[in-house]
Amino acid sequence: MKLALLIWKNATRNPRRSVLTILSITVSIFLISSLQAILSNLQRLGEGSDTSNLRVIVHRATSITQPLPIKYLQTVEALPGVKYVAGITWFGGYYIDQQNFFANFATTTENFEKIFDEFRIPPEQLAAWKNERTAVLVGRKLMEKFDWRLGQRITLKGTIYPVDPELIIRGVYTDPADESQERALYFHWDYLDEALGRPGQVGSLSVKAASAADVPKLMDSIDSLFRNTDAETKTETEKAFNLSFVAMLGNIKLLLNAISLAVVFTILLVAGNTMAMSIRERTGEVAVLKTLGFRRGAILTLLVGESLVIALLGGVFGALGAKTTYAFIRMTSMKSIGFAIVYALGVGLLVGYGTWMLFAGSAHHRGWVKVTRILVTVAGSLVGLGAGIGFYMAVGFISNQGGFLSDFAVSNGTVLLGLGIAMGVGMISAALPALRAARMSIAEALRYVG
Repeated sequence: MKLALLIWKNATRNPRRSVLTILSITVSIFLISSLQAILSNLQRLGEGSDTSNLRVIVHRATSITQPLPIKYLQTVEALPGVKYVAGITWFGGYYIDQQNFFANFATTTENFEKIFDEFRIPPEQLAAWKNERTAVLVGRKLMEKFDWRLGQRITLKGTIYPVDPELIIRGVYTDPADESQERALYFHWDYLDEALGRPGQVGSLSVKAASAADVPKLMDSIDSLFRNTDAETKTETEKAFNLSFVAMLGNIKLLLNAISLAVVFTILLVAGNTMAMSIRERTGEVAVLKTLGFRRGAILTLLVGESLVIALLGGVFGALGAKTTYAFIRMTSMKSIGFAIVYALGVGLLVGYGTWMLFAGSAHHRGWVKVTRILVTVAGSLVGLGAGIGFYMAVGFISNQGGFLSDFAVSNGTVLLGLGIAMGVGMISAALPALRAARMSIAEALRYVG
């Protein structure tokens, strides 16, 4: 208990240095948590439900942007090992404004609920959606985002296709296993085909195999069937198809991990320099502690413990701050606006306090120094306020685009990783200078000048 109190006293004896070190670690852990959250979100694209492992995607071999003839649907449906087939076209429209972009598809409806059986759709809503040409099926998250209701009429503005479908919401689906799938809508492919003048084309085919053993054979047989035709196909598992979009970004995993390592190395240098400076300044105190009977282990605990306290405070603020921030940013309604204000004010106060401590000097009794510190603190607070608002708007825009980062969040595993990195930085940065100080004799420590 006494050692814990001494550790806390040592960690707070130089508030300016401690606050600035904690802030630097906080920003670094926040950045690392954000980068790892991006990686987790992208990797989740390759994960799927048990039934998704039975689905394969058939698309044009030359490019996924080129359509397939809709007549391929009946041909594929007749193959051995095929259970159900649906034609799906990426429409790529938006609602009212281009910022309101989300996943929207035109699909054949006959076997939709059997292919995507992880979706939960009330039977009466499913029937209403199938029986009405202009009906649309909407994910729960998307309904909440735009505050839509059943029976409401909406219009999608076409970007790829020169049509603006006028739709009526007849069904709402949920996905208990993956809520990120609830940010899309599906309307009738027949409606889109008619609006385009009946070209009879579909973006891709989603095929559900009868069993997992049929999947490899099915992929080969489909591609062999359409080889040397005007529209050759490439068939791949749904997981591989989803990951192909991530592959378009290049080796994003290596890039983000490299940035994370660079950030860790940077905060290690900052913390190491801070702790080395702090321990050098107190080498004489180590001699006094030894004179009072403190053993080497206790002295090491004091010095390393101080570093751990500072690093862990930065880790907690950074990791939990990232988790909380992204959780509230994804909210809609007044709660999100209220949090945006509190968050921006908090960032402003932190920056202002850090600026105040940075410009704290021994001549604080002079009037002009006080005025300068106040002005600089106010300026720092305003900059922090602007940064908080800008950050909130930027991440809110990204997380609401309905794409890869539609459910951007920091997982508990990422929080633990951030705390682990903070602990590692705290221990490593203090280990060498603390060990050196603890090994000094009393006479050597008293003579040492840092």
